[in-house]
Parts: sequence; structure tokens; C-alpha cells
Amino acid sequence: MKKTKTLLFLLFALCSLSQCTTTEDEIYHIVTTVCEDAATGVTVNYHCSRSDSYVLVTQADDSTFRHAKKFKPVSRPWSTAGIENTSTESTFYTKERFVCHATLSGLEADSRYIYRIVAGRTRSDVRRFKTAGEKGAWNFVAFTDFQHRENPVTLPLIQTMKEIAGDPSLVVCSGDHIDVAGNEYEWTFLLDNAVFRDFVYAASPGDHAYWASDRTPDGHYPQYDKPHTFVNLFKFPDNGAASSPGSSYWFRYNNVLFVALDMHNSNLSAGPRFDDQAAWFAQTMDRLQGTYQYLVVLMHKSVFGSDRVDAAVARNIRPQWAPIFQKYGVDLVLSGHDHIYSRTYALDGDRRAEDPARGTFYLDMGSSGDKWRSPDESLVEGDALHARVIDLKASTQSCACNIEVDAREMHVTVYDQHAQVIDRFTTHPARFRKMN
Repeated sequence: MKKTKTLLFLLFALCSLSQCTTTEDEIYHIVTTVCEDAATGVTVNYHCSRSDSYVLVTQADDSTFRHAKKFKPVSRPWSTAGIENTSTESTFYTKERFVCHATLSGLEADSRYIYRIVAGRTRSDVRRFKTAGEKGAWNFVAFTDFQHRENPVTLPLIQTMKEIAGDPSLVVCSGDHIDVAGNEYEWTFLLDNAVFRDFVYAASPGDHAYWASDRTPDGHYPQYDKPHTFVNLFKFPDNGAASSPGSSYWFRYNNVLFVALDMHNSNLSAGPRFDDQAAWFAQTMDRLQGTYQYLVVLMHKSVFGSDRVDAAVARNIRPQWAPIFQKYGVDLVLSGHDHIYSRTYALDGDRRAEDPARGTFYLDMGSSGDKWRSPDESLVEGDALHARVIDLKASTQSCACNIEVDAREMHVTVYDQHAQVIDRFTTHPARFRKMN
């Protein structure tokens, strides 16, 4: 009898051990995002089934993680339950998880690192990144409007651009990562694919970041008041406008100052949120002058885009933002929204600059997915502002940019999904700006 009890106990223990070792804790939606000082820190963002996960980071040549440092994330339970217009069928609502943001600080400039995340018995795959701090020429990649659900273009385009740019350290996006922000499977399609990794990431939200759930029978898309899923997937520097925390911010990367703006949902193009961001932008530029050479803005809606696609932009956003960008000598504005490729000449306010080296280029990158539109008369008839307009719907071209930066010039080369060059131009630091 005693032997039987002992045998039963051992079988129970083995069964329990088997269950323990085969049940994996989940780590997903892993993204490495910029810190305010991209030379000394990054933030690792992820969702996890446990509250006690942590990140191990070490120099890239320490493949065994022997000298790794341990960073505990800010970890909190989160779901979309209780948020206005949310879908009760989305896994953002039904699936319990912890949102985790671990800031890896005290890193060395211009250095390569590896990290992995540990949650219970589960370890993530090894991720890589490189800190800013290059003194010479460098490059970054820009996308816009991945958007369309599980489209066949976006992921191959990201891989193509990584190869063209030579595994860039920095990747940026001007918004609309997904179609409906409340559908978690759309974010999974992008963020949990093998190509979306091994770079530091920065982005502005698009209007689709405010789309809470799918279209109702009356054709209406319920809207979030804030970009809830966006700010719970990406932790960006906490230095933005009070009205748009987590979705407006700035960071320095080498000799470039990047500023991300939140153009809000499809129904807004003016009002207190925009006024607050405009005041914050001016105060930030006044405070940071002399600390950068180039000034690049990420904003989803295109200041000089199609009047037909979004007439409210020309009516409200252009009169507010073009004079601000002129005053502070913005070199390049990266946007999307229209799904039409359009690029202005160097502009001085709302007119062509007499000296191209002193103007602002407005680049609507069109689409980095497979949703395209044809240009309308506001872009192609009697418009002396645009140097290039492409009918993406007719050409079925998706776009992304490799942007090369040195002390004298910024070279922008635009590629389609077949690695063909469709546009290129060069800008100089506004007013030949120099860093202190």
C-alpha cells in the first residue's frame, strides 16, 4: 500500500511538472522605441501574461548574456474594458495582460546591443538595436499608412527597405499602422512579424488610431476619444503637449531633432488640442534651438495634401501649421493620410522658397500598404507648389524612404515595393543651421 501511494505521488508530481513546463507565459507585441536622448537609452515595450517579467540587455558581442544587466519594466494590467466605443469581441477587451515598458538607460552611444525578455519559464527571442551617436553620415527609413488588414505588401516592403538601407538603426512612421485600432489582430499582423524588429522605432498616430471598432450597420466607425491602443503599444518620450500625452513628443537622434504630432481622429482638424500642440511646439523649439542641425516633423495628415481627401486640412491645419514650420525652419515634414504620393518644392510658408536651401519640403509618402488613391485637381491642376505627384492607384505602387543624413545635406530617396526609385530630392539645414 505504501509503495502504491509513493508511486501515485510520483506520477502526480511528474504530471504537475509536465503541466508547468509545457504551459508557456506569453510575451508579445515587442517593440523597441526611442528615448528623448537616443544615444544613451531606448524603451522596450511589450505585452505579457505576467506582472513579474524583466529585460536582460548586454553588448551585442556578449551572445551568452554573461554580463547582462537586468531592467524591471513599469508593468500594469490593461484592457479596453470601460473605454468608450470599444468592441467587447476584441482580444484587447477579453484577454488579460500586463502592458510593460522598460527603459534601458545608461547605454553607450553609437553601440550595438542585444536583449531578451524573461517571464517565468519563458524567454523571448533575442532582439537587437543600435544607439544613436554617430558623428558622420547615417541614415533612417520612413514609412506611412501600412493600414490595410493583413495586406500582401507591407511586410515585404519593410524587408526590402531594411536591405536597401543596410539594417537601419532608426525606423519612423507617420501613422495609420492599422485600419481599426481596436482590433488586436491587426496590430499582431504588423508587430509580431519577424521583419518588424531589430531597429529603434518612432511614430506619430494616424486618424485610424482612433477607430475603436468595425463599421456599424449604418456605416459609422465608432471612435476613441484618445488613441488608447497606440499609447499602450508604444511608449514614447514623456515630453509632449499636455493634451496629447504619449502621442506627441520629441527626440534627438544624432544631428536631427524629430517632433511627432497627433493630428487626432477623422472628425477633428482644429480646436483646443491643436492649439495646445502648436503652443507646445513653439516652446519646445525656442528651448532646444542650437541643439540640432536638422528639424524633421512626423504628422499624419498632410499640410499640403489633397483638398478632396480631407478638405478640413486645407481649411484648418494648413493655416495653423505652415506659418509655425516656416518660423522655426522645419526642413522636412513626413506625412501620409491621402494615399496619394505628393511632394512639394521647398516652401517658404505657403509659397515656393526663393532659396531652395531655406525652405520646407512636405512629403506625403502615400501608402506603405495596398490602399491607394488617384490624385485630384487640388494637386495636379494649377498647383505651383508640388514638384511630384504620383497616381498610386493607377501604378499600384507602395512607398517608403531611405533618408541619408550628413552635416551638409539630407538626401531623400523614395522606393516602391519593387525596390525601384520613384523620387529623390535633397534638403539642407534651414538657414544653414549649425549645432552649438
